[in-house]
Amino acid sequence: MRRAFDLTSAVLLLAANPKAEGFIKAVRKFQSAVSVSTDLAEVRRSVEELQAMRDDVGDRSHLARALLTHAVVVYCRASHAKAIERYDVGVIGAYSPEQREAHKLIVNLRNKVIAHFGPGENWNDERVLYLEQEHGDGITAVHYRTNSDSQVSDSLESLLDIAIPYVKSKESERAAEIDAELSRTPELFDVISRMPFNVEKFYDGVPGGAENFWGPKGFTAERTVKSTIRSD
Repeated sequence: MRRAFDLTSAVLLLAANPKAEGFIKAVRKFQSAVSVSTDLAEVRRSVEELQAMRDDVGDRSHLARALLTHAVVVYCRASHAKAIERYDVGVIGAYSPEQREAHKLIVNLRNKVIAHFGPGENWNDERVLYLEQEHGDGITAVHYRTNSDSQVSDSLESLLDIAIPYVKSKESERAAEIDAELSRTPELFDVISRMPFNVEKFYDGVPGGAENFWGPKGFTAERTVKSTIRSD
C-alpha cells in the first residue's frame, strides 16, 4: 500500500498539544530547509542562464536583467536570517570571510539598487537635461541601466557552491529530528493518520508530477529518513 500523510497540516491540528511541541518545531525546521533549498536551486538556474549568455547578450538584454533580478532577490530571500515564515537555516554561517563580503555586496545590490531604486556602483544613471538647439530649447531626460554584471554572476555562483550542499545537509539533519520525535511520541500518529496527502490533487496539471512522486527516484527519495517503521 502506498500512502502519504500531510505533516504540515498535522502541525496545525497539534498546535495546542504540549506533547507535540518538539514534533511541530522539527517539521517547521525541515520545511524551512527544503524551502530554502528550493530557492537556491532556482537561483542556480538563473545564474547558469546568465553565465551562458555573458559573452553574447545580443537582443536578450531584457531577459538578462530579469534573470539577474530573480537571482539576486531569491538568493537574498533564501539567505535572510529573519524570514517571517521560515526558520533560519544558517546559510551565511557556512561562508568564509571572503564569501561573507561577497554576500554583503549581493544583499546591498538587492537593497539599494534592485528592490529599492538607487544608483549603486554604476547600475543606474539618470539625468535631467536642458537642451539648447536649433529646433528650440527644451527639457528632457536620459537614463542608463545595467542589465547584468558578470562579477555578480560569478559571486553568486561561488556562494551557491557552498550554500546548496550546506542546506542539503540541513535537510537530512532536520528530517532525522522529525523521525526522532515520531519515535519518541508515537501517539502523534493518531492525528497524522487523519491527514492524508492527495498526491494526484497536489500535482494536478503538472505533467508527470504524480507519476514521478513515488519510488526510489521519487520527489522525496533523497530526503527520506527510514528508521521510523510503523505498519498497520
